[in-house]
Amino acid sequence: MIRMTLRHMALAGAALTVLAGPVAAVVNPASGAERVDLAYYDAVTRTGMDQLATDPYCASPEMLAIDLGEVYGEDIVATHARDDGRSFDLWASPEMGTWTVSYTRPDGVACVIGSGTDWDAGDSATERLVQVGLRP
Repeated sequence: MIRMTLRHMALAGAALTVLAGPVAAVVNPASGAERVDLAYYDAVTRTGMDQLATDPYCASPEMLAIDLGEVYGEDIVATHARDDGRSFDLWASPEMGTWTVSYTRPDGVACVIGSGTDWDAGDSATERLVQVGLRP
């Protein structure tokens, strides 16, 4: 129970970190915002329970799925895989109105790289991935 609570706190901290900092990083670069620096997330060495409060939230994809499902009621609504072994998932919950973008590195570690609170049941997942600059 304590480990679950600590994971949830780390996920909430990651969401706050994303909201406070690199949110613009997942916005389409045509809008003038910066793109996310994947090298930053590739360099994260601590994952799951080993992370510090200042680390971006990274864990196994299975753990991330459990956390996003339990905390926010989110499910994957779109996936975009790249040829270089990287993939991006858009998670969303129409009930909670939340969405999260996760990045899965070639080594299989998944990191939260964006989130928000304006998801509606009728939203297009593909359009959202285009809007945040993760899909052409």
